[in-house]
Amino acid sequence: MSINGYIGLIGLGAIGSPLANLLYEKYRDRFVLLANDEIAEKLKNVYINGKIFNPRIITPFDNINISFDIIFICVKNYSLKNCVDTIFSFVKPNTLLFPLQNGVYSYNFFREKFPNNIILEGFAQGPNTRIFKNNIVYQNPGEYYLGKNNENYKHYAYETYKLLKNANIPCHLEDDIRHSIWKKMMLNVAGNALTALTGLDYVMFNKSTEAKDICNKIMSEFVLIAKTQEITITDEDIQEVFNYFIKYDKSKLTSMLEDVLNNRETENEYIAGYINKLAVDNDIEVPYINTLYQLMKIKEDVYLGHLN
Repeated sequence: MSINGYIGLIGLGAIGSPLANLLYEKYRDRFVLLANDEIAEKLKNVYINGKIFNPRIITPFDNINISFDIIFICVKNYSLKNCVDTIFSFVKPNTLLFPLQNGVYSYNFFREKFPNNIILEGFAQGPNTRIFKNNIVYQNPGEYYLGKNNENYKHYAYETYKLLKNANIPCHLEDDIRHSIWKKMMLNVAGNALTALTGLDYVMFNKSTEAKDICNKIMSEFVLIAKTQEITITDEDIQEVFNYFIKYDKSKLTSMLEDVLNNRETENEYIAGYINKLAVDNDIEVPYINTLYQLMKIKEDVYLGHLN
């Protein structure tokens, strides 16, 4: 199987925007944005890095019979159900699906919804996307990681890797993608709620002794939960994640802080909430993770008006 046909993408957010921009620059007419009618209207007047971004946009109601080789799924975890409604008619038996959500929830979600399709596992790390209504800006597109979750998928992962590499998208083909995904989730659990509650960007994080201390304590708790899933997080892994926070040399906000600043729903339930559930199931105490999870839930409930 080679990816020579149509390439679809849904979700023009922090991860989807740089990815879509680079895929469109390389593959032009082969690249298509998928959206429902409401979102499609908003996507007709979008600028990325100062240039009009006008790839083809199709919706389920356009009655267009297109066969996609691959669909990149870049919506947030809480939008996955609506996402399925949008892409369902475009997913053929040979369509690869590549979810790029934080955490691990989306993989089993799509396996359940599309049991006959191959679900690639991977994630994006590092895009510094800022969205101002219809103006999207990024300097760093981030790096994309993918790999096989069983031996039979190795070929599909490699073809997707080539597709990204040919579009000058920084990407890595991992032998043990599951370990890499959990390592990325540790980054999310350690940093997202902490920055969203405090307003810290990466530069300020590096100057805060207290933030570094809490971050280290969260990662120590995370290691205990990872072990219950047969994932070994090493001291080297912890240091690499910590270095990512303190050595990032550009102004960058975590996606959860961006959500808070824009009064949007967050992925708190799918990140810290997921780890909390595993902690309860395995009778493990994670006081730092649990406290940040609950504080973040309160903050979100306040600005979303759930406590009125």
